[in-house]
Amino acid sequence: MPGKKLAPEVEALSDVLTALGTLQTDEEKRWVLETAASRLGVNMSGRIALGPQGRGGLQSRTTVLGSGATPKEFMRVRDPKSDVQRVACLAFYLTNYRETPEFKSTDLTALNTEAAGPRINTSRAVNNATNQNQYLAAAGRGRKQITALGEDVVNALPDQEAVKAAEAKGAKPKRRKRKGAGNAAKK
Repeated sequence: MPGKKLAPEVEALSDVLTALGTLQTDEEKRWVLETAASRLGVNMSGRIALGPQGRGGLQSRTTVLGSGATPKEFMRVRDPKSDVQRVACLAFYLTNYRETPEFKSTDLTALNTEAAGPRINTSRAVNNATNQNQYLAAAGRGRKQITALGEDVVNALPDQEAVKAAEAKGAKPKRRKRKGAGNAAKK
């Protein structure tokens, strides 16, 4: 039936399936879907089971996308390898699962305890995630919020290569120190 127009959602689905068909692994497909949903502010419900992982044909862990995921399940799936990745994951969870887009370090500490996570120096990790890694940003009144880069990193986890790619793509260049009045006073 030439000339018949499909519904916009059917056309969009066709485009998505075509684009995802070019990707090699389930992890790449998952990352694209989760990142798109996160950027669009769409709350995904349900679970996406990934295919075989390659080691002896074992089934990979199930990625929990629904609002029913516990902090422990979420952290187990994401498997952060550093304190800054851990606080980014906790911030992501607060924002997307607890509808708390602004939070304090104490909120992250409490959620880490609820997730039965290892003890970390949350204040230092939050400072590093803000100043060095740019995963978090100031939200005012001593609160923080997760950045788009932070969301991209969490969506890339547990794949550390995908994390590096997200960091390379999203990191802002470091500011240069200005030469000027401060240096003149030292002379």
